[in-house]
Amino acid sequence: MIQRLRYSHLTVLRYCFRPVHVALFFASALLAVACFRYEHPYLLSDNRHYTFYVWRRILNRTPATMYLLLPVCFYTFLNMVALLSTVHSKFFTLLYFLCCAAQTVPQGLLEFRYFILPYILYRLHVPQHSWVVLFLELCQYTLINLLTVKVFLNKTFEWPDVGELNPNPQRFMW
Repeated sequence: MIQRLRYSHLTVLRYCFRPVHVALFFASALLAVACFRYEHPYLLSDNRHYTFYVWRRILNRTPATMYLLLPVCFYTFLNMVALLSTVHSKFFTLLYFLCCAAQTVPQGLLEFRYFILPYILYRLHVPQHSWVVLFLELCQYTLINLLTVKVFLNKTFEWPDVGELNPNPQRFMW
């Protein structure tokens, strides 16, 4: 099964994405980043969330950062399409991405919770890997959750303008 999956995956990558598709993806992605990027005020001001730090330290580090991450987005998109296409039809793959876009694009705020349902559906519809890979994935998510709980319990801070209303220290949250 794994050997067949690798062959199918490479076949999809090799034959389904012509230079025209690559150029179309990058042209539309460049246009989207240049003209339609929206920075929500809560994303820029609420330092209790992961997304604040992801935005400030990674995505908004320099004006060119968003453009430099486009090849990573393209590679991820290619692999997702290839894995979904090995099991499902092109119609299902297209419908999956349209539904993901319908759920995530209208959200004004960058939050990880908006991507949970598309990720779960993706994991349910891609071919299953070996038990070792699934166990490593479980370990990865357990580590992330343990680190999140550790940060929540140990990292406190105070907002000067909220001090009179709430004298308790603020906590970092997901």
